[in-house]
Amino acid sequence: MEDLMLTLVWLGFFASIFFGWYYFLQARNKERMALIERDKDVSEIYAKREFRFRFPWLKLGMLITGVGFGLTLTVLMMMNPVLEQFVKRTDGMVVAASIILFGGISMVIAHYIDKPSKN
Repeated sequence: MEDLMLTLVWLGFFASIFFGWYYFLQARNKERMALIERDKDVSEIYAKREFRFRFPWLKLGMLITGVGFGLTLTVLMMMNPVLEQFVKRTDGMVVAASIILFGGISMVIAHYIDKPSKN
C-alpha cells in the first residue's frame, strides 16, 4: 500500500509538471497566432532578450549582518539575569524570532538601498 501511494505521488508530480508545461506552450502559441492574425509585429516575440545576471551581494551582506545582529542581541539578552529567565522560559524561541526579525528587516533595508532611483 505504501509503494502504491509513493508511485501515485510521483506520477502526480510528473503529470503536473508535464501539463503545466503543455498549457504554457499552448497559451503562448495561441497568443502568437492571435498576433499574426491581427497583423501585429511578431519580431519582438522572437527577439533575443539581453539577460544580465547580477549576484545580489548587497542583499546577501545585509541579510548576514541582520542575522548577526539578531544573534548578538540574544547573546546580550542571555547575559542579562532578568532577560535570561525570559529566554529560557520561551525555550529559545526568542533566538529564532530575533534572527528572523532582524534578517527580514535587513532584507527590507537592502531592497530600498538597492532599488534604482527614478530620476
